[in-house]
Amino acid sequence: MDEGEGMSYHMYVNGSKEHLSKFVMDAQTGKLTQEADIAIGDGVGAMDISPDGSIMFLCLRSAKQFLSMRVDKSTGALTPIGRVDIESGPPYIKTDNTGRFLLAAYYSAGVVSVHGIGADGSLTKEPLQWIVTEEHAHSVQLDRSNRFAFVPHTCPANAIYQFRFDETTGELSANDPSKVQPATEEGPRHFVFHPDKDILYSVNENGCTVSAHHFDPVKGTLSSFQVISTLPEGWDGESKTTAEIRITPDSRHLYASNRGHDSLAIFEVADDGTLTARGHQPTDPSPRLFTLDPGGNFVISAGQRTGHIVTYRIDHDSGQLNQLERIEVGKSPAWIQFVEKSS
Repeated sequence: MDEGEGMSYHMYVNGSKEHLSKFVMDAQTGKLTQEADIAIGDGVGAMDISPDGSIMFLCLRSAKQFLSMRVDKSTGALTPIGRVDIESGPPYIKTDNTGRFLLAAYYSAGVVSVHGIGADGSLTKEPLQWIVTEEHAHSVQLDRSNRFAFVPHTCPANAIYQFRFDETTGELSANDPSKVQPATEEGPRHFVFHPDKDILYSVNENGCTVSAHHFDPVKGTLSSFQVISTLPEGWDGESKTTAEIRITPDSRHLYASNRGHDSLAIFEVADDGTLTARGHQPTDPSPRLFTLDPGGNFVISAGQRTGHIVTYRIDHDSGQLNQLERIEVGKSPAWIQFVEKSS
């Protein structure tokens, strides 16, 4: 993987309910330079960025609001645009591929919503849609064509809801079938698409597994073809759940986080999309969130129980991770957002 010489990224971490921790990452070395915290308040939760990197969206879970902020891509400064009230605090938000709509999944309410995004980055006061599914709706994303959306639900719903999406109106409509369910209680939570193939991988919170699905790009439907454990063989500790999943841009390696075992499971991705376990990288306790830098050269894992983030360099041949830095960011970090820095 090429590393951009001289390139860097703004990196934001919700290391506290009151502020974002702010860093600049060197894209070549992975070195983090900490800058001043950005005061937000009101229980900062999930974040997302517009496709062009100019607008950041934040869920303020305790205030039950969405906040949109303009990003200065040179300095990384954030300027508030506006807030809208929401009925519940979703754990996951995501823009569509055009940047004209913001989708959200609501865990407790069992709902998926769509808000319109104005040219100035402001959100519609009321959601364009508020669709009741089932409890434990945990995330939402669209496929690369922007025509289909998927909403995983952990147990007891134990399903991935399938929707069609109209990018001109923002309308979601149930696909046929409206959901797919694992044969056992896996509890799909988050997912990623293969960078080049029509395959979707879900990390399954309750089963401590990853499921590989064939994705039909015409019908927008999923069919599972592999389920593989994220835990070492024979490990049976307490409080074991998975949380997050990422795949490298070169599609060679996939990672999934284990809480309880406190590790990142490492998988090799074959040409046909099947996964082979290649070991585990110990992490700070409770890695609810980890992510890759935009270049796909580094992993950043957040230890929710320790208040630290840890960075690792990816060995692109083996997929193994080499630790670089461990930095304190505050209580219960659970989201990391990158923006490419402009000169």
